[in-house]
Amino acid sequence: AATVGKKAGPGKGNLPGPSLSDEEQRKTLLQAAKTAWVFVQRNYSTSTGLAPAHETYRFVTVWDIASALAAYHAAYGLNFIDRTEYRRRVDRALETLSSMALYNGAAYNKLYASDRANMVDRKEQPSSLGYGWSALDIGRFLVWMKILEQNDSTAAPVIQRIVKRINLNDIVKDGYLRGSDLNLRTNKPQEYQEGRIGYEQYAAEGYALWGARAEKALSFSENAKPIDIYGQRILADRRGDDLLTSEPFVMMGMELGWTNPTWEEQARSVLAAQRERFNKTGILTMLSEDAVPEPPAYFYYYLLTRNGEPFVVTSPSGQRAKTFPRWVSTKAAFGWHALFPSDYTWSAVRAVLPAGATNNGWTAGVYESSARPTKSFNLNTAAIVLEAAYYAQRGCPLIRPRCN
Repeated sequence: AATVGKKAGPGKGNLPGPSLSDEEQRKTLLQAAKTAWVFVQRNYSTSTGLAPAHETYRFVTVWDIASALAAYHAAYGLNFIDRTEYRRRVDRALETLSSMALYNGAAYNKLYASDRANMVDRKEQPSSLGYGWSALDIGRFLVWMKILEQNDSTAAPVIQRIVKRINLNDIVKDGYLRGSDLNLRTNKPQEYQEGRIGYEQYAAEGYALWGARAEKALSFSENAKPIDIYGQRILADRRGDDLLTSEPFVMMGMELGWTNPTWEEQARSVLAAQRERFNKTGILTMLSEDAVPEPPAYFYYYLLTRNGEPFVVTSPSGQRAKTFPRWVSTKAAFGWHALFPSDYTWSAVRAVLPAGATNNGWTAGVYESSARPTKSFNLNTAAIVLEAAYYAQRGCPLIRPRCN
C-alpha cells in the first residue's frame, strides 16, 4: 500500500490498480458519498435552504452556496433523496438567492449567515453594506447555476432571474475578472484583478457560460510560465503568487469537462507531478485547498508551486511557515480518482478513508506526517465527494443532462 506518514523511499509503494468498475471501488465511492450526505443533512437550514461551511462556523461564501447546490444535485442523482426532497431543498435555496442583499447592488457579498442569509461584514456582524465580492467565488456559483439550469427545467426560469441580479459587466473587465473590496480607510469600493492559473480559468468558464467572456482569464497562455516539477511540464503563473492546486482541475473535469486541450493536459500534469513526488519521496501526495483546523489560519492552500518553489503550503493571505500542516486531501483523492482512476488515485482514496470513518461526514483528509485524520467536517469536502461519486456513476460531466 502507499505510505502515509512514513517515507517509503524513492520509487516504492507497491500500488494496487483495479479498474474503476471493480465492485470494491464502486461500493467505496457510494459509501463515501453517503457519509458526505450525512453532513449536509445534519447542517441543512430549513429557513434558507443553505448549509454552513462547517459545523462550528455558520457563515457561507458564495462558493459554499454553490457547493450546497452541488450536494443536492448529486444526492438526487445518486438516489439518496427523492424528487420531492430535492425540489424542497433546491427551491428553498433559490428563493433565498432571489432575495439576498447584494454588495453595492451589483453582486453577492463575500460572506453571509447561512441560517438567515443576511449579509455580514469582515467581523461577521450583520451589515446592510457588506464588504466586497469575490470574482472567483461568483464564478463557481455561475458554474452551478448553469448546471442546474441545464438539468432542471422547473428551476431554470428562477435561476436565470438570479443570474440577472449580478452585474457581470462590473466583474468582467478588460479580459480579466475583477474582485471588489470595501476600503477600510476610505469606506469606498476598490477593484483588483482576481485569480491565478487554474482557479482563474475555472471561474472564467462560469462567466462564459452566461455570456460574459473574460478572454484573458479564460486563456492559459496569456500568463503562463512553463516550469518543470519532477519531470512534468506545469504552467505556472508569470505574475507570481501562484495558487496552483488540484481543486480547479478536479471541479472543471467533473462539472464541465475539458473545454480545450490545455485543460486536460494541465490537469494530467498536475496529477502526475503529485505522483512523482510520491515516487521520489515515498510520501503519498494529494494536495488541495482545505479547512484544516490548525492555527493560525485554519484554512490552507497546499500548492503544487508558489513563486517557483514546489509543494508549498500557504495561508489565504500568502503567509508561509514551516509549522503549517501538510495533509492528503479527501477532495483531491476522490476527485482525481473519479476523473483519472489509477493505482495511485485508488491508494489515495484508501489512505483518506479514516477521514470519514465516523460516518458523520468528511474532514479535509489525513496528515502526511501521522496519517491521523484532520478534525472538523466541512461542506466543500462533502460536495466534492458527492460530485465524484455521481460523476463516476454517470461517466460524463455533470452539466450534461444525459451521457451518450
